[in-house]
Amino acid sequence: MESDKKIVIFYVLEVLTKFSDENHLLTYSDIQNKIAELHNVKPNAKTIASNINTLISVGYEITKNGKNGCYLSCREFEQGELLYLIDAINSSVYIPAKQAKELIDKLTKSISIYEKPKYNTIHKVDTIARSKNREMFYVIEVLNEAISQGKKVKFNYNEYSSKKEMQPRFKGKQFLISPYFMVNSRGRYYLVCNYDKYNDISNYKIECISNISIVDEPIKPISTLDNAEAISKENYINEHIYMTFGKSVNTTIKVENPKYINELIDWFGDTFQVANPANDECIVRLRVNEQALIYWALQYGEHFEILKPAETREKIKEQIEILNKKYERKE
Repeated sequence: MESDKKIVIFYVLEVLTKFSDENHLLTYSDIQNKIAELHNVKPNAKTIASNINTLISVGYEITKNGKNGCYLSCREFEQGELLYLIDAINSSVYIPAKQAKELIDKLTKSISIYEKPKYNTIHKVDTIARSKNREMFYVIEVLNEAISQGKKVKFNYNEYSSKKEMQPRFKGKQFLISPYFMVNSRGRYYLVCNYDKYNDISNYKIECISNISIVDEPIKPISTLDNAEAISKENYINEHIYMTFGKSVNTTIKVENPKYINELIDWFGDTFQVANPANDECIVRLRVNEQALIYWALQYGEHFEILKPAETREKIKEQIEILNKKYERKE
């Protein structure tokens, strides 16, 4: 039938994608047999040759090697790119195992069956403790749609109980939210938004959102929020390294040794200014969320000292005193 002839080109591409590479060439006869095996259709060699030429003419890179056969020589992803993407999926503990497997299967559809074992060297999805929120990708889709439409959303926000089970906060109360943008911060996905009850920015972990729906009501413009002039996606990500709430401050940090500038770049990017970079000690100035700065200072206090603001410095001292009291206790 004419319709069968038209679909053969897709069968040819499928066979070349799945069963050929530079070490596994396929003759026209091989392609015929594979199509017959998969689809119970056996096109003649002339049809296969014509379809291969058509695929080449529209941009597919198919290398021919005379009587030895041919193979699909260019894929959607280079090996390094594919390894990186698979590792990113495996490393994200917030993607449930079933969905992580489905994503990896979709990515590896573009490579031959002979290449797939190379990608088994990365940790298996089942070996990592993962989120159990199967709604996460649906939540992302709804949020993306709401943001594009400029509409509010409502949802339940969940947290883990002492039994490690997800349960709604505030007895299942629905949060009415103006969503602005989503952020992937160190493997966690957050919604940056405004909780309707207040006039500031909030963050919600997307993995903890459920029962989401779009509300036919325009979002509260971000320009009307407190400190709106300081809010932009780029600044927000750089300043909120722990995705904490609250104000941002201009801070001055003493760095014991220039080599520790690497730690600053890992956390804050290259947005900060450095004074006296040639000295053993150097001074760094940057803008960062205050609560995030306190957490960071407690983590890296061995090599850094927060000089300003004085108010933040005092808060760090208070936290250190609290920790000292806790660890002075004897069992």
